[in-house]
Amino acid sequence: MEKYKKADLKNPFMGLNNQVCKDPKYWCRLYQVWLSKEDVEKKKCRQRPTYDMISTYSCKCLEERL
Repeated sequence: MEKYKKADLKNPFMGLNNQVCKDPKYWCRLYQVWLSKEDVEKKKCRQRPTYDMISTYSCKCLEERL
């Protein structure tokens, strides 16, 4: 079983699926990886459903890069 890598000094721009993120725009504090705009849309980090499944919210672990 392959272990997912986190961004660290050895791999500073680690992204999803153990691949280097080519256009890092967002930092995920939960998984400690960089995400591009396309990755955020793919993972639906901005449209997480609430527990009652009526509305959505943005993930609190997502930070935009300055």
